[in-house]
Amino acid sequence: GIGHLVGQYFIALDKSAARQSDAIVVITNDFRDVLIKWGVDASRIHVIHNWAPLADLPQRPRDNPWARRQLIGEGVRFVYSGTLAMKHNPALLFELAKMLDADGAGELLVVSEGAGVEWLAEQAAAAQLDSLRCLAFQPFEALPDVLGSADVLVAILESDAGVFSVPSKVLSYLCAGRPVLLAVPTENLAAKIVVECGAGLVVEPADLKGFCAAAKQMVQSPQLRQQFGQAARQYAESHFDIRHIGDQFETILRGNSDRVGPKS
Repeated sequence: GIGHLVGQYFIALDKSAARQSDAIVVITNDFRDVLIKWGVDASRIHVIHNWAPLADLPQRPRDNPWARRQLIGEGVRFVYSGTLAMKHNPALLFELAKMLDADGAGELLVVSEGAGVEWLAEQAAAAQLDSLRCLAFQPFEALPDVLGSADVLVAILESDAGVFSVPSKVLSYLCAGRPVLLAVPTENLAAKIVVECGAGLVVEPADLKGFCAAAKQMVQSPQLRQQFGQAARQYAESHFDIRHIGDQFETILRGNSDRVGPKS
């Protein structure tokens, strides 16, 4: 009860701040209807999708120095990199590892830390899975090699995140030029991007069977993986141009400069 009251108080603050703003920049069109219901004029709402730092995430070969240091195997390699809490449903990754183990189809590399990873490692040890490896977070400068070492990049988003969360890891995955396997709400912007640009396969977060089936489809078709990977990089190159993104923000700021303070 107390938590609900506290939540309502901060929601009220959020609504007030939105109504008093000169302009609001949101990451997806899905925010627009909510803000309009809060009393924000539609003309003050601007959409600029999130992006990844393309220049910092060059494409890297699968066989790169980082991968060689990890002594990673030669089978089809699935990589999950980023936050993995229990709310992300690590059971999806456990089921994927079991499928890979049973089929002798490859391996799953999880680069993360926290309760979700600890649970996953315990379950894998109990099941004596050989296909799963967990590594701690890696230095940012190693990220291009980490992502480049993958044949398929994996991301998970809980169902209650809905349309309002766009996981940044997915945007980084697109830069890597690798196919993407997503277990996220299909109405989420990340899912829409992956489907519309043809960068991978998407299933609902609770669909364990569909998740493994999509992974198996990736394993069985190198041609499909190549097609998805090329589409991913093409999307990143055409949408993550920081000069264009900066121009969009500058246009919004200039349009509101007379209301946010004195001119210099």
